[in-house]
Amino acid sequence: MQIQISGQYGDPQSWDLFVPLQRQLNICFDRHVTGSYLRTITKFAIAFRVSGMVQDFESKGPERMKLLRKQHILTMDMVYACQPWKSIDRNSLVPVVSADIATCIDMMIGRVRRAGELLQCEQLRMDAASALAEFERHFLGEVV
Repeated sequence: MQIQISGQYGDPQSWDLFVPLQRQLNICFDRHVTGSYLRTITKFAIAFRVSGMVQDFESKGPERMKLLRKQHILTMDMVYACQPWKSIDRNSLVPVVSADIATCIDMMIGRVRRAGELLQCEQLRMDAASALAEFERHFLGEVV
């Protein structure tokens, strides 16, 4: 199974701030989320939707979860409004993004549980938590 982060960015400043986070999250999930936790679903796909000057996604938080059985994917959006991301630095944003991704994963686990897909809930939770801890250490050092 794979957890993959993608993004849609509302302006170049949001791209510059979030893309390094997105890339590092994918690296960490590739390292830690390697088991067969689900029956047929092979991917959790989380998309950052970061509002900016060019495009405003007009909401905030986790939304639009979709189970695509034929593609064996569960998708979800994590929407960030222009504020507060425009007024903080990357190190302040890292724990926020980590907590937001943890929330998305918890919601996705709940959805696959209701669909009868879940085989190894605790292992999936532990591996995702390990990936998020490595993500935070990468940017913040051993403070985490």
